[in-house]
Amino acid sequence: MNNLLPWHEDIWQRLMARRRAGSLPHALLLTGPDGMGKNQFADLLAQSLLCEHRNDEYLPCGVCRGCQLFAAGTHPDQRRVAPLEEGKVIGVDQIRELAHYLAHTPQYGNHKVVIVTPADRMNINSANSLLKTLEEPPSYALLVLVTAHPRRLPVTVISRCQRLSFTPPPTERAGAWLAAQIAGPTTPELWLGLADGAPLRALALADSGTLKNRESLLGLVEQVARGEVEPLAGAANSLKLGAKETLYCMYSWIGDMIRLASCADLLNVVNQDMRTRLLGLAQELTLKDLHMQLDQVGRALQLIDRPLNQQLLLENVLITWQSAFKRRS
Repeated sequence: MNNLLPWHEDIWQRLMARRRAGSLPHALLLTGPDGMGKNQFADLLAQSLLCEHRNDEYLPCGVCRGCQLFAAGTHPDQRRVAPLEEGKVIGVDQIRELAHYLAHTPQYGNHKVVIVTPADRMNINSANSLLKTLEEPPSYALLVLVTAHPRRLPVTVISRCQRLSFTPPPTERAGAWLAAQIAGPTTPELWLGLADGAPLRALALADSGTLKNRESLLGLVEQVARGEVEPLAGAANSLKLGAKETLYCMYSWIGDMIRLASCADLLNVVNQDMRTRLLGLAQELTLKDLHMQLDQVGRALQLIDRPLNQQLLLENVLITWQSAFKRRS
């Protein structure tokens, strides 16, 4: 069974070359933006190591005992460590239990695989506990840490892992894949632009009805800028459309506004269908204002998956947004 995403092929081949040479690391750190398929890659790697009949490219067969157990989530030689509840951290007890699990040899085959995701959700005690395992891993163990925010990990943890970086693929390659996944008329370039080039994030946006919501959301953002809607009410309304979707759209719009403010005749903008409206907003602010707004929304995006009040986060963004326009009036 080949579940290898097209933009993963080069990374897979390089890693499998090391596997053939007998130099597969004991710890990997998979980094890159959300929507790049890092968890899918980690799962495929784990399944490959546990498969009993993998092919010449080390891709799992999907039908052997190991693959069936893996698909059912019951393979005794594979473990996934994640927060026990949405918005919570990975606790130190989870990591300590992991050390006990790895102390026992594999029940089948030659490998035990542990995936820690998202690794940046470990607190300092969890990370320190994992460090002990990373320093002296059993010969049969592979630990795979997955994160979109590697800077949140202690340097001591990062230094003991081989890093695999997942970067957005060329637009043509990602667009061809995305077009094949979406039923009906497609606008892959738009979705990829909104998702900063991350294909799986672009697919999620396309499936979420965001295109329809974009019109409502931009109208709301314009009203907040003009003072017709208060930021608190605007945040409540945009929350109904989705907090993360709202921030992704605003980040993309402000990026286009910066491009248009720099060159009003520029043709290459992501939100081509909203060009005139974005240019109108851009002309009311300075480039400094726009860059400050972009930084504000970018920081909010970094926080959106944390256990915070999303409405308060959106309120803060929209208060700053409205204040920028008031200063210019």
